[in-house]
Amino acid sequence: MEDFSFESKHYKFKYEDGILFGTYLDGPITLELAKEIVDKRLELMKGEETLILVDVIGTKGVDRDARSFLSSKKGSEGLKAGAIVTDSAFTRHLANFFLKIPFNQGPMPGRLFSNYEDAIKWLRQFE
Repeated sequence: MEDFSFESKHYKFKYEDGILFGTYLDGPITLELAKEIVDKRLELMKGEETLILVDVIGTKGVDRDARSFLSSKKGSEGLKAGAIVTDSAFTRHLANFFLKIPFNQGPMPGRLFSNYEDAIKWLRQFE
């Protein structure tokens, strides 16, 4: 797949060198926004599975329904592995919670990181 980028008011995607980078620009993430993000990701990936690195540094919260949806089969559809990058205790707490929910115990591995370099290195093992 060719590299691309997409940006909306609340999030942006950049596909580069086999990894989809997702960044939340504005929050909080509601169920409606979570569904929009997943739909846009699936549309942009055109049915191809991908590795994803999600930057939640600027996230102002994720509501309970959004967390449930993002951890569901539909929410993780098309993903081979997911890395979450954060730099704050609050978002680290949210990300750790997210990683403990059922999808992480299923077919899609997920892990939390404090920098992009380590996250990318870890993701590469799932190519």
